[in-house]
Amino acid sequence: MPTSTPNREDVLKTVAEFDRLGREAFLNLYGFGKARDYLLIVDGREYDSKAIWGAAHQYTEGGCALRSDEFSGGKSAAVGELERLGFEVSSPARNPDWTWDEHVLALELYIANREHLPGKSHPQVLALSDLVNRLGERKGLRSTSTFRNADGVSMKLQNFKRFDPFYLDQGLSGLTRGSGGEQPVWDKYASDPAELAVSANVIRLAIEDLEVDLIRLDDEDEDAEEGALKLRVHYARERSPKLAAKKKAQVLERHGALKCEVCTFDFGAVYGALGNGYIEAHHTRPVSKLAAGERTKVSDLALVCANCHRMLHRQDDPADIAGLQSALNNASIVPV
Repeated sequence: MPTSTPNREDVLKTVAEFDRLGREAFLNLYGFGKARDYLLIVDGREYDSKAIWGAAHQYTEGGCALRSDEFSGGKSAAVGELERLGFEVSSPARNPDWTWDEHVLALELYIANREHLPGKSHPQVLALSDLVNRLGERKGLRSTSTFRNADGVSMKLQNFKRFDPFYLDQGLSGLTRGSGGEQPVWDKYASDPAELAVSANVIRLAIEDLEVDLIRLDDEDEDAEEGALKLRVHYARERSPKLAAKKKAQVLERHGALKCEVCTFDFGAVYGALGNGYIEAHHTRPVSKLAAGERTKVSDLALVCANCHRMLHRQDDPADIAGLQSALNNASIVPV
């Protein structure tokens, strides 16, 4: 019997479409705003429940997608139907804890204004609220109507006072309770404002660069949160197929072979036709020296074998080609 009510398979088809298009394009296509409360959870990822339910109607027999004004939202409509089909729908009662990256940005603002902290209506607080909201959006964090608002940002600044000798020596401590993520960031950066500025700049670069994947990191060796984002920015800058192809063509024209710039390994010489033309591109400019909007140039890439590429990413400075060459020269085993 024909029905105008989506079933579970219809919803999953819609979720797949959402993943293909991306959130912004999907919502624009079907005329929905972003959900602030009820979120559909599928395989650990969050989706705008009302938009998914409305768009899922296109997959019913003889049906078409519903616009946001063609049915009511809230618990009684889309959410209730999704739960009836066995889906999890979350209505967050609280915002998620601040991440390492968000704490770094907040500490930068705190250090710059530690003696006279700006209030919730201050332009710098409003700007930081906007920035961490964009970061949260890029990371796919659950977003409520109060997510990282000016009140929350202002409160976060107050939380740092309980570690600061400037206030403790006066018998003042601001808000005495905060999150567990504040002290590690304080301990790492409070006495090193230059390094704090570098890390904050990397975070801003990542927020602005849509090629940086802020959700997934595919290098299992990178566990430290303070290093993960730098590595993501680094990956995004070196994974341009067109730029890598241009670099390979340039090297082939000049040298006639693609050899690793660290160990001189030549895939073509070792593997024959299978290895011809294969080598990996590595970004040589330190992420800390990149500027927002700056494009990667061919001269910023080095061609390296897979092993050396992996070792470069294990170094404190992945851009240090000479450092890895030195380590290799000092090693007891020489690569074949």
